Amino acid sequence: MIVWKGYGILVLVIAVILGAMTGGIFVTAGSTQDLGAAIGVLISAPVIWFVGKYFNATSNERTLIDKNTGQQFVVKPNHSLFFIKMQYWAFIAGGIGVIMLVDVFMHGKSAM
Repeated sequence: MIVWKGYGILVLVIAVILGAMTGGIFVTAGSTQDLGAAIGVLISAPVIWFVGKYFNATSNERTLIDKNTGQQFVVKPNHSLFFIKMQYWAFIAGGIGVIMLVDVFMHGKSAM
């Protein structure tokens, strides 16, 4: 089960699309799809960071006032995946990309 709030699901969409695109490009260039997917996930990390920072910007917060008590509530945007804000998934995606890249080179699957 995937748990997300707001546009948090975009973390997976960005990583999968970039991984698939670069994997396909590497296959047509004569290399392995695994190497392309690893590089695609590494490329997705800064994209996820900037998209997450944009969606979770504090400039999008709203202040609501309770009519009965006059108490103010600040509602901030929360776009997250598995309770982790989008921009922090960039570090996780980068780490996964590095692990994938090390795996490709350790098992000799690359045709570089």
